[in-house]
Amino acid sequence: MRLNELINRFTLVSGLEPHEVSMWTPVCIDAMLQVKAKASKEALSDEESILRLCALAGVLAYYKYCLYMERDEVKSFTAGSVSITKAQSDTKKAHDLWEFEKNGVSDLLQSHDDFCFRGVRL
Repeated sequence: MRLNELINRFTLVSGLEPHEVSMWTPVCIDAMLQVKAKASKEALSDEESILRLCALAGVLAYYKYCLYMERDEVKSFTAGSVSITKAQSDTKKAHDLWEFEKNGVSDLLQSHDDFCFRGVRL
C-alpha cells in the first residue's frame, strides 16, 4: 500500500492543512496496517485495488482522528425562544463515511467476522 495516497485521502476528508497532517502520520500508518491485514492477497497485488484500499485506509485514519479529537460539546442550547442544536457530530459522520467506503471495497477484504451455527447429529 502507498502511504502517500492514504495521506492524500486523509487530508482531503479531514480538511487539515498539510503541516497539521504530519502530526497524524502514525495514525495513518496504523490505519494502513489494519486495512492491509484485512485485505486479500489478490487485492494487494493489483494496482487498482491498492489505490482503493489506500482510500479506505485514509478514511479509517480520519475516523480514528475524530475519535481522538472528540470532545464533550453541547448538543443543544435554548435561550428564551431561540434554540440551537448542533448537527451530527464529526465522529458520527466519520463512522458513516468509514462504513460507506468499507462496503465499497468489500470485494477486496477477507471476512473474518463470519459466524454460523452448524448442526451435529449424534
